[in-house]
Amino acid sequence: MNRYITRGIANSLPIILQKQLWQLVARREKTQSKGKESLDYFHIFQFNMHNNQLYIKHKQERPEYVKTHKANVKQSIDINKVYIIREDDVDLSYYVMLLPEEY
Repeated sequence: MNRYITRGIANSLPIILQKQLWQLVARREKTQSKGKESLDYFHIFQFNMHNNQLYIKHKQERPEYVKTHKANVKQSIDINKVYIIREDDVDLSYYVMLLPEEY
């Protein structure tokens, strides 16, 4: 499956966090595909600092899903939210990671 990032992600989100978000999406979709849940195409990630540790809140709407993960970096970032959207076309599927203002 092809993965793309926008210019905003390339300029603002450290590569280590980009990789971690891709891993979280892959893990979530693998879990969803095993069960009877329908696959949600829209992943929302929110970033929060707590006790000098960066946390990632991964959310989806259908089915409702929220899970918080420790980020692979400890420094704060200037981004509050990131989206990853799966696009399913007739002959291909791909993912796009983008900032909310790029949606």
